[in-house]
Amino acid sequence: MPAESELRRLRVGSGFDLHPLSTDPGRRFVLAGVEVALSHGPMGHSDGDVVSHAIADAVLGAAGLGGIGDHFPASDPALAGADSVKLLARCVRMVTDAGFEILNADATVILQAPRLAPYRSAMEAKMTAVLGAPTCVKAKSPEGVGPLGKAEAVICTASLLLLAPRP
Repeated sequence: MPAESELRRLRVGSGFDLHPLSTDPGRRFVLAGVEVALSHGPMGHSDGDVVSHAIADAVLGAAGLGGIGDHFPASDPALAGADSVKLLARCVRMVTDAGFEILNADATVILQAPRLAPYRSAMEAKMTAVLGAPTCVKAKSPEGVGPLGKAEAVICTASLLLLAPRP
């Protein structure tokens, strides 16, 4: 078992993101950097990747560096259509440059359709590569309830564990 001083170096971050789904049939649907087959993707200033956004918030929050909007505001025209995996990679660099070590991440996507089982391993591999730590991506159905159940939106929650640098 780790010493008590080592346990005090653990930092937990949580993240959340929600995007309404577009009615534009040309809008790509990207989750965790993986394109998902659906006729329309999430609306957003960037590519709308809720998994990358939620994990970025968890990474930054665990290190006490705010959230993704603090570093990449939606008001910045240079970020229009941005690749969210690249933004996540920049968040990871900020945190690791500060001496933190990412230990693992866990994300849950909530959406009515499509089923994500065929994409999970690719999503996990992409997020694991970006974070340099094991990542689990799960999917839950809203069971037809509310706007999520009507396939009007997609949500992702994320948790992440960091090891802070030695004082």
